[in-house]
Amino acid sequence: MTKIVHIARPVAGVGIYINLLYKYIDHITFNNILLCNEKDQIIDIKSLTNKSIKTYHVNLKREINIINDYKCLIDIIKHLKKIKPNVIHCHSAKAGILGRIAGAYLGIPTLYTPHAYSYLSATTKKKQKKFKRIEQLFNLFPAKTLACSTSEYNRTINDLKFNAKKALLWNNAIENNFNLQAFEDKLPSNFICSIGRPSYQKNTQLLIHSFFELKKRIPNIHLVILGAGHFSPELEAVNYLIQKLNLNESITIIPWLERAKTLYILKLAKLYISTSRYEGLPYAVIEAIALSKACVVTNVDGHKDLIEDKVNGFLVNENPLEISKKIVEILLNNNLRESMENASKKIYEQKFNINKNISLLEKIYLQQL
Repeated sequence: MTKIVHIARPVAGVGIYINLLYKYIDHITFNNILLCNEKDQIIDIKSLTNKSIKTYHVNLKREINIINDYKCLIDIIKHLKKIKPNVIHCHSAKAGILGRIAGAYLGIPTLYTPHAYSYLSATTKKKQKKFKRIEQLFNLFPAKTLACSTSEYNRTINDLKFNAKKALLWNNAIENNFNLQAFEDKLPSNFICSIGRPSYQKNTQLLIHSFFELKKRIPNIHLVILGAGHFSPELEAVNYLIQKLNLNESITIIPWLERAKTLYILKLAKLYISTSRYEGLPYAVIEAIALSKACVVTNVDGHKDLIEDKVNGFLVNENPLEISKKIVEILLNNNLRESMENASKKIYEQKFNINKNISLLEKIYLQQL
């Protein structure tokens, strides 16, 4: 049996990635194990037979702290010596740094999935340059980059200038058998939906400004924002903006929900909207197209892998007037909306169905041996 050790903070998209991977991978051939911070283990990762993933805890933190990171690296190496994995798969920047060091030290084949490169989150050019250099430095290790989207794969080769021989691709993907659970609270009858914690990445303030413009054209429209739970750094600023624009009665922000309830609400929405500044390959948008939703999303990495402009939605610039105009175009044209909804479902089935795609990841793992 091939042992795969995942080093990660299994929250948000990374948690979903590992959860779905573990659920659908061949458990006769692969034994998956997780190294993570105990505080980050908020998703119960289980197989189709309801078996939980074997987990070991290390003090892996998002923030950079030389002393803590060194201690964490030593713990990771100790665990890896005991587990003796065939492959290490590390997820996101911090785990990617420590995991690649440990893999090189122990001579274990290692894969690194960025889940959106860290330098894309930088708010200044100076920080962006710094984070970019860190990514390039650790590419000198023998590990390979396993991108989670075509955009991320292209950025690996064209922007970071990594050797194509060290770059691989496996698209994020989700299951097609959705478990929907009714949401008890009353929802508005005419609403659009967005999923993601209010943050710099999700650019939630742009979402609010776009909705403000939309209300001028469609006064009875409502916006439901889901997933404003764990670590929402801009929630206070977003709430202030909502009050300032007098949108309190038109916007509902819902904290973290069980996935079944989130999908239930998404299914009822008229369309899906995302104003993110950057993405890896966003599960929320994959879920939206799997549920046959037309989408209006910013033209950034991840989004442009899922949305074909004018086919299953619109790719837009970070401009409130442009965003609101495209939403109006869909909502006031039933034929266009139905055409885009049908196209979304077709694109999902062709490219992002994990039931079909998991065999490719299994092949990638075996090729590292």
